[in-house]
Amino acid sequence: MLCVILASCQSFLFHPNEARPSETALNTRNIEKISQLERKPVFTFILTGDTQRFYDELRAFVTHVNSLHDISFVLLNGDLVDFGLNKEYDWVADELKKLNVPYIAALGNHDMLGNGRKIFHEMFGPENFSFSYNGNKFICLNTNSRETGFDGKVPDTSWLKSELQDDVGTSNVFVLSHVPPFHGDFDKALEPAFAALLASQPKTRISLHGHEHKFRVLNPYPDSIAYLVAGATNQRSYAMIEVEGEHFSITEKYY
Repeated sequence: MLCVILASCQSFLFHPNEARPSETALNTRNIEKISQLERKPVFTFILTGDTQRFYDELRAFVTHVNSLHDISFVLLNGDLVDFGLNKEYDWVADELKKLNVPYIAALGNHDMLGNGRKIFHEMFGPENFSFSYNGNKFICLNTNSRETGFDGKVPDTSWLKSELQDDVGTSNVFVLSHVPPFHGDFDKALEPAFAALLASQPKTRISLHGHEHKFRVLNPYPDSIAYLVAGATNQRSYAMIEVEGEHFSITEKYY
């Protein structure tokens, strides 16, 4: 009986800050799915995020997306969870795995609370990564500077520069992160370099964000780069981006 009890203990979490997620390498697995998608001259993807404790709304979002046609994939702009707890991550993963399309998640500031950063690494993968689809490169990175004490390391501008320069076979570049560079939670010492790097790559089309919990599109710097902030999940809204050649269009949608 004692052996049975000890063996069954592996299915329990002993502490709320324990890092033992129910899923692993989700971004890597979904990037593989994206690589197998049909190549289309015109494709559409969705940007949403800030799911946090809005589980009913997330469930409704998944149902809504599954009812749509011709959506290639979903990008989540961070703050998947609220307190960085293992159980929160598991709840979100249980809903996201019901999507009929691949999904990719960026790291949010709430995702870094407690052991959340470690759990994100195990459940989704690296916080700085990139992937491509049909000549379109998506660069995803951590911009949650406040959570690292504005230490000058987040965002990693050296890594970003390298990714932007590696553009062979790329027609468009999209950048995905949680905190937009013009927000107070972004390291102000790194804001000019971040904006300049995006503008230095002529293939950069748009920078995608969350954090502010309200939808808006703006051009905050003296260049042509657009910055999109998607609304939070509790508002039951998302951004739909259609890409055709070097052009794109953004529409705010509700469900």
